[in-house]
Amino acid sequence: MKIRKYFISALWFWATVAFYGFLLRWHTYKPLGFIKNYSYWLHAHSHAAFLGWLHAAFSLLAGYVLFPRLLHTRKFAVYYVVMQMLVAAMLVSFPLEGYKAFSITFLSLFLLGTYVYAYWVFKHAGRQTDFPVTARYVKTAVVFMLLSGLSPWMLGPIMVFLGKQSIWYNLDVYFYLHFQYNGWFFLALTGLVVYLFEREGIAVPYEVWKKSLLWLFTGIFWGYVTNTLWTDPPMYFNVIALLSVLAEAYGLWVLFRYLKPRVSRLSLSLPQKKILKWVVFAVAVKVLLQFVASCPYFARVAYTVRDMIIGYLHWVMLAVFSTGILLLADLTGLMRIRKFSFAVYFYGMLAMILWIWLRGTFIWQGWAVPAWFHQVLVWLTLWTFTGVLLIAIDATRQR
Repeated sequence: MKIRKYFISALWFWATVAFYGFLLRWHTYKPLGFIKNYSYWLHAHSHAAFLGWLHAAFSLLAGYVLFPRLLHTRKFAVYYVVMQMLVAAMLVSFPLEGYKAFSITFLSLFLLGTYVYAYWVFKHAGRQTDFPVTARYVKTAVVFMLLSGLSPWMLGPIMVFLGKQSIWYNLDVYFYLHFQYNGWFFLALTGLVVYLFEREGIAVPYEVWKKSLLWLFTGIFWGYVTNTLWTDPPMYFNVIALLSVLAEAYGLWVLFRYLKPRVSRLSLSLPQKKILKWVVFAVAVKVLLQFVASCPYFARVAYTVRDMIIGYLHWVMLAVFSTGILLLADLTGLMRIRKFSFAVYFYGMLAMILWIWLRGTFIWQGWAVPAWFHQVLVWLTLWTFTGVLLIAIDATRQR
């Protein structure tokens, strides 16, 4: 099945991203001579994580539901290969030059490619009768994907006319991050969870999904305000941020309240049920952290203590999205999760994120951070990379 091959390629991008993360972590412990500019390599790491792994995986899973026939055509094969080649080019160009001519060109071409995918979603989602509610969530997710795409187009002018040190540079980056992971990825994941119920013949009533999606859209759209609180704006910004989190939480609660009693009707093995429960728990933690970040004091802590925001981003990308993708891939037959490989990844990821937050807590409280703290973090990062690598190897062998 072609889609399985596409998914395996995305897994290998994830493994590459994890390896870059290990190199960066090692570099801050013992500098590596070939890493001339840390931020350049960080750009490569983050762009490949968002585009080569998460974007690719969610695009494939959503396409599997909405337009499976298209995924087996030569047209989609060419599209997917070109998109992944662009990400591969970014993995090379960003470490060499950062945000300059080649990197910006590759990123711009990738953004143009997302418009093609958005066209396919809107074209086929309206015809979807088997999974209509899933289609609604995915369409809304793609709206946020297109909205996030405004950020890279603005980044060049901001760097030229205002400079990288301008607050507008950071606000633009946060705009992209927010509408990518809180909008596109998060709603795509939510819609694909709904798909698990719809494929079992469990319909989601109009009044449930309509209310859920309306509140989620409102919360996510205004939730960008949370990313501006580090600029010390007027207090009403904090009020808007708080209300946006409450709106998002209510939208999730409406859907969760309806689906929870029907989980027993899903064809899930015991390990799959445990992973699903974990993803739900991880989402709840994500929302709780957003609530905390809407408070002025903790908004400043999140911005000044970098480990706090790094830990949060890794929680969302790994504990929520990546784990959710593995579950969905397992349930749709794109791969089979092996217990050992998943355990290595999962416990490594959990230990790494908690350690990042622990170090951040030391910095926040003004305590001296032991020298060995960072050494432990290096090995925890290697542990996580090993787990991701094992998952990619397992999936490849299953072909």
